[in-house]
Amino acid sequence: MSNNRAGLVVRTEDGSLHQVEFQSANEADFGRRMFEYYAYLHSVHKQHVVQTVLYLGRDPLRLDSGYSTPSLDFRFVIVNLREYDAEQLLASGDWADIALALLAKGDREKVLAVAVSRLRQMGREERAWASGTIILLSGILGIEDKVNERMKEAGMIDLMENKVVGPMILQAEQKGRSEGRQEGRQEGRQEGMQGLLLDLLTEKFGSLPAWATQRLQAASAADLQVWAKRVLHSASLEDTLR
Repeated sequence: MSNNRAGLVVRTEDGSLHQVEFQSANEADFGRRMFEYYAYLHSVHKQHVVQTVLYLGRDPLRLDSGYSTPSLDFRFVIVNLREYDAEQLLASGDWADIALALLAKGDREKVLAVAVSRLRQMGREERAWASGTIILLSGILGIEDKVNERMKEAGMIDLMENKVVGPMILQAEQKGRSEGRQEGRQEGRQEGMQGLLLDLLTEKFGSLPAWATQRLQAASAADLQVWAKRVLHSASLEDTLR
């Protein structure tokens, strides 16, 4: 089987098996990949797998919710988080849901207020990791300045003072201004996301092996967005950077 590392697989109290996949791009042949997940998980666990895809992308959803051949009609569920009600995610009280609410439909200012309030209640180590998660998501949305301002107002963090991200963003923006190109800001954003993801992975999994660092350095913006979502739920470094 060519693809057997799903984003998140859990067994619920009733014994059913569920796979949740986080997707941030309209990937070609995505249905085949989901079918490969299903075939592998079914062969291992010998039971039906309920599959749900959470679409987090900035572009309009164009993923097919199935995979068909002349002898096969395979289906799964896709939830467009951009059309999901942020209020429902906030109501759960779970930090992962609160972070994802930033990507959902609703009052973004309210989501930020709830997120900042929750961050204030966390211990120092937990807050550092959770703040990094919010910053990563803000990079995907292009609202780093707004998030940085809210956190600074709360006395918690200044993104531009971060030893990894700040210099990268400043250098890239200066380059963009001097050359008169928008690419400078985009480059700074990508490099900043690389640095933040490195910090989050190190915080969660410890010192990173050489292969993981190399993958981060060579990653595209799309890869970084996918990995930023996975780090919220993945149980291992390999699962996050697959």
